[in-house]
Amino acid sequence: MQKKRLLLASFSHFMCDLNTGALPALLPFFVSIHGLSYSAVSALMLANTSLASVVQPLFGLLADRHCRMWYMSLGILVAGVGMGAVGFLDSYPLLFCAVGVSGLGTALFHPAAMRFATLASGSRQGTGTSFFSVGGNAGFLLAPICVVAIIEHSGLTGLGILAPLAILIALLLLFESRSLDRHQKEQEKKLRQDIHEMPRNDWKGFVRLLGAIFCRSVLMMCLRVFVPLYWIAFYAQTTAQAAMILTAFGLAGICGNLAGGVLADRFGYNRVIRISYFLVIPLIFLVPHVANVWLSNIIIVVLGFVLYASFSPVVVVGQRYLAKNLGFASGVTLGLGISFGGLVAPLLGYLADTQGLVCVFYALGACAVCGFLFTLLLLPVPKRQPV
Repeated sequence: MQKKRLLLASFSHFMCDLNTGALPALLPFFVSIHGLSYSAVSALMLANTSLASVVQPLFGLLADRHCRMWYMSLGILVAGVGMGAVGFLDSYPLLFCAVGVSGLGTALFHPAAMRFATLASGSRQGTGTSFFSVGGNAGFLLAPICVVAIIEHSGLTGLGILAPLAILIALLLLFESRSLDRHQKEQEKKLRQDIHEMPRNDWKGFVRLLGAIFCRSVLMMCLRVFVPLYWIAFYAQTTAQAAMILTAFGLAGICGNLAGGVLADRFGYNRVIRISYFLVIPLIFLVPHVANVWLSNIIIVVLGFVLYASFSPVVVVGQRYLAKNLGFASGVTLGLGISFGGLVAPLLGYLADTQGLVCVFYALGACAVCGFLFTLLLLPVPKRQPV
């Protein structure tokens, strides 16, 4: 495991996902400042993820054939500039376009970055993937706090700071790109030398994994959208307090991600995935039945831990099934596996507008049940490492 390489990849992942993580925390402000409905703000999540959902696997195939580190730089640049522009826009169509452009940047970043992190992980693929993923999780974690602090200090226009930060990190990655590209070419040469010894891509196993991936994506994305809205509506919390519960959810997710990767290396990937999905079910159904906000906070923290425990194992299993197409597998399991939930968010937003926020959690509970059933269909994971 090359720790320095993984550290840079993880930090760049942090900066990329800081932009994506900012959007759910912005939604309550859009409701109060721009007067948007639940359906309208949920559609912004769609704008941020729909384009990414379509092109992410294509970027993954591109990473398999011609992966270069500047893909990561460009992705971070586009994501940061797009989200930074949000604070200066009053028009809903322009907001929609800006968050869509930001989503396109994250789509370009993830397959190339995940492929590189996998090559740098060596034999400890679960642990290395967790280390890389924690960077993104930390971006989601700190985004709500940063957004609230920026808006309270400078208003929505303060979000413009995201653009120069993205430019700075993009330049840093470009500076390091020559050495990183050289390292990646060496690893890919080794990969090509060993490729005749690998089993064929197990598309049947990968397709079965997709069901579990999409269900988890819906849970991850929609919980981040509707938990703060629910806390404000039912517990009379402020936007700052709602952002704090998102932060607690993300912090628990980081711990769960690390724990899940380490446990999967030791006890098996499919086993950790199944246990994680199973434990999510009762926790989600509990949320609308708890009147005490502090008890609900505890439930959300535990939910974040067990939900994210499956994050890295799912990525590794997908890469094991498609050992000859790491970029495509990464684009689907890491990128599309996160952004797909944004496609469902508007439907749940409509459900919240018509039936109430409580019904949203019942729908998410049903999604968790479906995800667990998909995990029972998973095929054995190939034991051979891709590199």
